[in-house]
Amino acid sequence: MSSVLLDAGMSLDGFWADADGTSVFPVAEMREAGLIAPLVLRTGAVVMSRTSFDMADDPDWFADNYEYQVPIFVIGGAPPARPPRENGRISFDFAMTFKSALAAARKACGGRDVMIIGEACAAQAAMASGEVDEIYLRIVPRVMGRGIPLFDGSAPDRGYLRSSVTLTEEAIHIHLRARR
Repeated sequence: MSSVLLDAGMSLDGFWADADGTSVFPVAEMREAGLIAPLVLRTGAVVMSRTSFDMADDPDWFADNYEYQVPIFVIGGAPPARPPRENGRISFDFAMTFKSALAAARKACGGRDVMIIGEACAAQAAMASGEVDEIYLRIVPRVMGRGIPLFDGSAPDRGYLRSSVTLTEEAIHIHLRARR
């Protein structure tokens, strides 16, 4: 059975992004430290926030550059006027709700895991669903004072247990597994 994974970052005071909406997620350092590749191997489909999708200057960039070359289900609205390029590995579907995106991703994942990627609203929806089996939480040693909080307190308590901790220069990477 596939698991639902959430990969998210936050500041020491709990913010996903600063007041201007700039994410604290340490993606460049994670690539250098080899922390993304093992997740890519496990992932059969991605549920992505629309904000994360829109961060690419050109949506065709995903087709040959994005680590996750799997079906991607984008939450939050209609597809762009010009569909993003697909390459036989990566495909895009646009869903109105987290629930419908997750259901479609579970069907498309081929028995591998479903990865949730995106800003706070995606993390909050995933947590509120009660479906998140594992969390990869990247804590960045910054205090921002204000911004966009990663979690909103609406999630049911699944009793997550620490599986591992990895330290890099820019973050503490905590892997948590839900208590079964």
